[in-house]
Amino acid sequence: MSAKKYKGLEGELYDLFRGGDDFDEIGFYIGMVHEIGGTCLDVGCGTGRVLIPIAHEGLDITGLDSSDFMVDECIKKIKEEDLQVNIIEGDMVDFDLGKKFNSLIVPGGSFQLINDRAKAIDALENFRNHLNKDGLLVMSFFNPFYEISHESLDGVWRLEKDKEINEKGSRALCHTCMDLDRCEQIMKVSHRYELLDDNGVVEKSEIKTSMIRWYGKYEIELLLQKAGFSDVKIYGDFQDLEYEDGNMSMGVTAVVPE
Repeated sequence: MSAKKYKGLEGELYDLFRGGDDFDEIGFYIGMVHEIGGTCLDVGCGTGRVLIPIAHEGLDITGLDSSDFMVDECIKKIKEEDLQVNIIEGDMVDFDLGKKFNSLIVPGGSFQLINDRAKAIDALENFRNHLNKDGLLVMSFFNPFYEISHESLDGVWRLEKDKEINEKGSRALCHTCMDLDRCEQIMKVSHRYELLDDNGVVEKSEIKTSMIRWYGKYEIELLLQKAGFSDVKIYGDFQDLEYEDGNMSMGVTAVVPE
């Protein structure tokens, strides 16, 4: 798998369950894109969680996503908010837009959906080829430290999200089950999505599975250098702090050398 094609109930509930910003990831990206200026490409833009706030800042941003469902949803939102943004359907490993950008962002840990290492390097090289000299790559990574250290949770379904979706009391639920290959650093994540009526009866249910690769701090630095990037910086929890033990996320930046 080189990218996840969100659709069905998983796509419909994406904003409800995945549209938050617990670590101020959006502010991190806005600051980085503002600093370099010029044009920006959002790879894995989804429904526009990061793209739309950047566009509202008056920045020139283009979105790309592999899911036609997410592309359609993002375009709807852009029209509703009267923004002028180009959204393109394409795979993050081998897309070819025929142009270069000043910055390229990959928010939300989307890069980790590329579970094949060779394809991951191909994707990074493709990112570099779509950046101008001195162009900036900005990416998000999340590590399952809790799951890594709690093997007893492997294969166990847990209620992760429970949201009320209307005044009648109808609800949407997301149960999660994870199986980790700690040697290969691959996490198989299954989500069971359910829509319940006001009596608690399941009206609709769907299970979707993803394969997610996690990376160590120095591992991602070496991969970026192998792909031709330089000046790699890694921030803890999207703050202007060095990534260290206890941080749940990495904000990573790298530059295309002249």
